[in-house]
Amino acid sequence: MQSRQERAFELVLETIDDLYSERGDEDKIWGSMIKQALKRRKPGFSESYHGFKSFGTLLEEMASRGLLTMDHDPKSGGYIITGVT
Repeated sequence: MQSRQERAFELVLETIDDLYSERGDEDKIWGSMIKQALKRRKPGFSESYHGFKSFGTLLEEMASRGLLTMDHDPKSGGYIITGVT
């Protein structure tokens, strides 16, 4: 059975894939855009249900596991997704 964390990772990766399909690889994909798109697809989505205190923490865990690469944007304090592995 899939853990809640693994399910959250899967949902985020699916959403990133959809955003790249819609926007093209040249556009920057921000963490906040992923969360907004995910909430549209799954209105009941909650990172806390999946074991994370914030959406940023969820993205950080995914990066630490090598599921995606991202840069921190000092201006906004958010993340920019630079790739999915």
